[in-house]
Amino acid sequence: MRCIFFCSLLLVFGCTQSKPQTTTQKVVGTAIADSIIASVDVATPQPKDSLDWSNLIQLMESLDEIPFEQRKITLETLKKEAFTFSGQVWPVELDTNPIRSRYTVFLTDAYIASDKRFSDYAAEQQAKAIAKMKKSWNVFVSHMSAEKPSEVLEMAPR
Repeated sequence: MRCIFFCSLLLVFGCTQSKPQTTTQKVVGTAIADSIIASVDVATPQPKDSLDWSNLIQLMESLDEIPFEQRKITLETLKKEAFTFSGQVWPVELDTNPIRSRYTVFLTDAYIASDKRFSDYAAEQQAKAIAKMKKSWNVFVSHMSAEKPSEVLEMAPR
């Protein structure tokens, strides 16, 4: 009799549905996260033909002023804006493999910063991803504004 009673109790408790657990991220250290984001300045490239980077730069510069809870929306907008540039026709002097590959690295970092699911210290991890994205943008701008090699070097025998 006891065995049947305990088996039925086990069956009742085992078959009941538990309450769904809500996953909440701990937002710890948002001031530290904001300072990490603000520590990397965004380089401004020279406008070239049809490529106007001003909206993209404004979105990147505003990331340290936006609260953590709303930053995801801005990152999604930044990602979409950056993706539109990859589909546009680039001027001939910018349509080189090194420059395009640097832009692809920036685009990948933008995707990671906007889509990544962060663990316990979400604000700080997101800030590090944003700082990495800003650094890859700065590398892209430095490649874009690099001077062309001199014609003397191109004409030198090899």
